[in-house]
Amino acid sequence: MISIAWIEGRNLLHLIDEFLELVDSPRSSDDPALERLAPAAYPDDDAATAEFRRGTRGELFDRRRKDGLVMRGDLIGFDTDDDDDRDVLATHALGIPLAHVDAWMRTLAAVRLVVASRLGVEHDDHHDPEDPRFHVYDWLGYRLDDLIQRADEADAATA
Repeated sequence: MISIAWIEGRNLLHLIDEFLELVDSPRSSDDPALERLAPAAYPDDDAATAEFRRGTRGELFDRRRKDGLVMRGDLIGFDTDDDDDRDVLATHALGIPLAHVDAWMRTLAAVRLVVASRLGVEHDDHHDPEDPRFHVYDWLGYRLDDLIQRADEADAATA
């Protein structure tokens, strides 16, 4: 169970929808974000990397799409247009089924990679945390870290 503000849930749902559009785009696209989602397996060998991608990229993106759809399904309660009647900063408990946690972690990490690609972030520490363009990137990192901590706590409780 995580606590999430209404506005966060709406924004996260929007990001997931954009992510699903991206992974459904043509697989041969030269979009740097797609390249970041399927990194070079052989950084020193372009031919081997291209061959590896031809053999694995479709399956990898299918997995990313399935994971994104799992996450979107868990966020479906935020898919509404009645924001006017809500306190958008009020937190809501969001139950994530244990079987969905890995899909959430993979998707949050993948969406964060896409955002990093769009912002030109190569390494986590190579951006100004005061620059407002990076707030979504940092927020996704916070959400991912929180989910990992909660998953670890759940694992420890069941052990």
